[in-house]
Amino acid sequence: NRHIIAAPFFPSLEINSRLFAVSHDAQFVFSGGHWDWSLRVYSLIKAKMISSLIHHSDIITCLTLDSTGSILVTGSRDTTCVVWNISSGDSRNSNNINDQESSSFISPAVTLYGHTSAITCLHVSTELDLVVSGSLDGTCNMHTVEHGVYVRTLRPIGDPIINIQLSTERHILIQTEKDDTHLFLYSINGGFIRNRKLDYHVIDMLLSEKHIVLAVNHVTSSQQTNKKLNKESARVVAARIIIKDMFEMKTIQTIRLHTHINCLYFTKDFSHLLVGVKDGKLIVLTAEKKALAKNVIKTL
Repeated sequence: NRHIIAAPFFPSLEINSRLFAVSHDAQFVFSGGHWDWSLRVYSLIKAKMISSLIHHSDIITCLTLDSTGSILVTGSRDTTCVVWNISSGDSRNSNNINDQESSSFISPAVTLYGHTSAITCLHVSTELDLVVSGSLDGTCNMHTVEHGVYVRTLRPIGDPIINIQLSTERHILIQTEKDDTHLFLYSINGGFIRNRKLDYHVIDMLLSEKHIVLAVNHVTSSQQTNKKLNKESARVVAARIIIKDMFEMKTIQTIRLHTHINCLYFTKDFSHLLVGVKDGKLIVLTAEKKALAKNVIKTL
């Protein structure tokens, strides 16, 4: 079943997948980007908002869940990040939550400081006890999850950081973009490994054990054959999913799609790549676990 939940988002803010997260039991949706600076929690079973929490002093610009579903991290235009604890078990079942208890199953734990401009992207790993945040100020800050202790700052090039990925193999991939798009790969200890300048804009990216997966949209114009008609050229979207070797950053495979890509997501075991596209459909790419770039099949 499809539920439509209306929410007042900040007018000038681009609505994208980084403003939303779904709980692992598929009972709740967490959302940011609201005009009142709130973190909102929606029940998918009740199809209504059950909580609105304000802890930031400006709009929430991104949020992310950890792999266990017990930690949520929000980033804001106020330059801070907040780590939230989410209760587990029957206590958070949406059928059991009343109006008085609606905000008790999620609570702010730690506020992270260190950026001088809006937070643009986040990644959290409770296994590594690490929160990685990127900002328009061009820095990538690392803090511990449990106590919010500052670890280090990465400064790739000075351009705004728009995406960050953290792999289970302890590598950090950073995407910066201003006049050009760059990818930077670091070890979890802050050691620089490799960078690559790209000649295309990356919509979204993922990092697996050994591969980088990029989503790219290209808009071209198909000229009218009859010039006397003087009509506007048609716009054609030619999207690509580009798979690169993580360490060499060389392209291994390209998958072409004839629709606009919005976002990418890996299943937990990296066996399936989910591609969200503009018309609301979901494209599922399957691959061998140990060879992501081989035997890829597109299904709807």
